[in-house]
Amino acid sequence: MQLDEYDKKIVALLVEDARQSVSDIARQVNLSRSAVTDRIKRMEEKGHITGYHAHINCASALSVSAYFSITFRPLSCELIQPYINALPEIKLAHSISGDVDLVLLVEASSMSRLNEIRSDMDQWPNVAKVVTHMCLSSRLERI
Repeated sequence: MQLDEYDKKIVALLVEDARQSVSDIARQVNLSRSAVTDRIKRMEEKGHITGYHAHINCASALSVSAYFSITFRPLSCELIQPYINALPEIKLAHSISGDVDLVLLVEASSMSRLNEIRSDMDQWPNVAKVVTHMCLSSRLERI
C-alpha cells in the first residue's frame, strides 16, 4: 500500500506530536475527522504506523549515550541477537553494509554502566572489533 499526500501529512504531524487530537490533524490536512481517523487506523493495520512513543530528554535523565560499531569475523549478527535483546540499554541495532557489520545505540545510566556494556561486547561470539562513538549532543531526533 502506497501512502498518498494526505497520509504523508498525517504521519508527519503525528511524528511531530503524537498527542495532538484527530480534530487538530483534520484541520491541518483539510480532511474530516472521520477521514483522518480511518486513515490512521488503516496505516496502523498495514504497519506503516507501528506505535506512539514518549521521548525523554537524555540530558535531564543524566544518562550517557554512545554508538558502537561492531565488526565480526566470521559474520554472526544472528548469534548475538540474544545478547542484544538482553540489554535494555540498547535502543537501536542495525545491520549495515560496508566494513562494519552492526551499529548499536546504547543509552546507559552512567559512564561506568556504559563501560560494563562495552566490556561485555568483547565476549560476544566472533567479535573482531568494537569502536565506541560517544554522543556529545543531540541535534535532531525524529525516532
